[in-house]
Amino acid sequence: MARRRGEVGKRRREQIVEAAVAIIAEEGLQELSLSAIEKRAGMSRGQLTYYFHTKEDILLAVFDHMIDMMRKSAPAEKGCQGRGLHPAGWERLRAFLGLFLLDPPDVRVFHALQYTFLSQLSHRDDFRRRLADLYDGWRTHMAADVEADMRQAGRTEVSARTVASFVQAVLHGIAIQRVADPNAFDPREMLTLFLGLLGGYLGKNGPAPAKKKPSRRSTKAGDT
Repeated sequence: MARRRGEVGKRRREQIVEAAVAIIAEEGLQELSLSAIEKRAGMSRGQLTYYFHTKEDILLAVFDHMIDMMRKSAPAEKGCQGRGLHPAGWERLRAFLGLFLLDPPDVRVFHALQYTFLSQLSHRDDFRRRLADLYDGWRTHMAADVEADMRQAGRTEVSARTVASFVQAVLHGIAIQRVADPNAFDPREMLTLFLGLLGGYLGKNGPAPAKKKPSRRSTKAGDT
């Protein structure tokens, strides 16, 4: 009987989260309210608050749901995000950057929550911790991807975590620009620039071809 109640409770929570996701995706975060969730999920206020006491609790659950969905869908749909699919850390990171810039997933709901959480950092420590844990996990995995390449390239000026934080900062800026204006930059040009800068730092780009010096014959011919 207890197992049955647990399964029912899990399903009810999932229904509430799915209802909230649908409202945010279709109408915007500003339209999310307990009343709207009740209507979408087909529940009473008593049922809703039994599982989630406040709207903020629902937002945290939606945030966790979106992170889980992105982690599950990336390896299956794109074939290049999962750890272990590429033997070298740089190759895995390069594949991720290509996906991020050239074929980004539709994560409008996540962006709405992310910016909302950022705006509430000063008085919602639970929001801050969610974002901090997300960034730290991402940073840790990325640092592991570049650490060996940094050692091989003789890069000792900064730590691998600092490089990972730099990449995160650039990608956040790119994401914000893209949300505000999808035509803000050319994705392929941005990928070329980013891979050139990061790959050059990690020693993954070959040396630039030397400029061909004009021969004495061509110089004299040009002077006459």
